[in-house]
Amino acid sequence: MLTLDDKHLITRTQKGDPEAFSPLVSKYHPRLYTHIHGRVGDIEVAKDLVQEVWLRAYRAIKNFRGDSAFSSWLYRIAENVCIDYFRQQKHRDTEPLHAISEHRITATHPCPSQELERAELRQQLRAAIAELPLLRRRVFCLYYHHDLPIKAIAHRLSKSEGTVKTHLRNARLHLQAHLTPYLKNEDIPWLT
Repeated sequence: MLTLDDKHLITRTQKGDPEAFSPLVSKYHPRLYTHIHGRVGDIEVAKDLVQEVWLRAYRAIKNFRGDSAFSSWLYRIAENVCIDYFRQQKHRDTEPLHAISEHRITATHPCPSQELERAELRQQLRAAIAELPLLRRRVFCLYYHHDLPIKAIAHRLSKSEGTVKTHLRNARLHLQAHLTPYLKNEDIPWLT
């Protein structure tokens, strides 16, 4: 769960030593930024949101009990920050017409056929994931949905890293085999 180094730094921070928090930021910042940038797709917004995550983490670190990995706790905070950001974006006032570019219109309002294709692909993907054996599905979701590294997944599932890599590879192959016919507009045998 927690490395001894992380545990020591967290304990020091919880006892009021703000200098102990800096090494945690240095260690987890790159992965956290990559995760958030992947969610929001904008460099500047991602930088702002990462700062918000660190601020919230620092304020809430006294409540961290060490039941999970520090990175998992951090990712939960990051997810909440992203959710808050997306809610704010939904409720923002509309931009003046002169500020709206054609690219932004197509990026935020794809044509109906594109939206239908995306929805259908998401449905196909969910169906293919649901067909995965339980352990493969868990490994796949922990890796891609929760952005956990192989080592953390292995620890969480009490499996070796090699086993986790094998399950992840097999899950990818399974999904590829099931989604390739759909993407090539062929009949999908498992749907007929």
